[in-house]
Amino acid sequence: MSENDTSPTAALAGRAAEILRQRAESLAQVDLEQSAVETIGLLLFRLAEEWYAVRIDGVREIYNDFEVTRIPRLPSHVLGVINVRGEIISVINVAALMRVASDQDHSGVREPNGIIVSSEPFVSTLVVDEIGDIIDVPRDSLEPPLSTLDKNQADFVSASVYTQERLVGIINLEKVLEPVGEPV
Repeated sequence: MSENDTSPTAALAGRAAEILRQRAESLAQVDLEQSAVETIGLLLFRLAEEWYAVRIDGVREIYNDFEVTRIPRLPSHVLGVINVRGEIISVINVAALMRVASDQDHSGVREPNGIIVSSEPFVSTLVVDEIGDIIDVPRDSLEPPLSTLDKNQADFVSASVYTQERLVGIINLEKVLEPVGEPV
């Protein structure tokens, strides 16, 4: 076949090559548009009937069915400490801290669901009722916390997002992990 070949086969091959080139350009543009949307990763968790999330960059690990060592004279929302591979980590009942309902009775020693979080230099375990999915949401979909939140909740919720057909409050880890009491 020569360059000057005008047979129907050559014309068809040329047209197919042009269609494939246009399609490749179109797909490349879609990828660029999708990657331009900045997202943040969230780990969802439930407290009673309400859903909350922590930013995934603040999560160290999920820790299930652990035994808490109680320490006397701590605030009621600090359940005690756990030993995670030689590191002593405090355990926070986030529902009690925010004064919201919880499915769990935290009077025992065993706690079933924990999320180990960190915000330098502090590390703690948040006890939750259920650990959900890890999701990515567009950064521009974050909204201020609801104005109807109780003052106790509003202090600990930095934003909200509507995802998976539910409203999710995003926990402010810096506030949750603030030291208890006055600095020494």
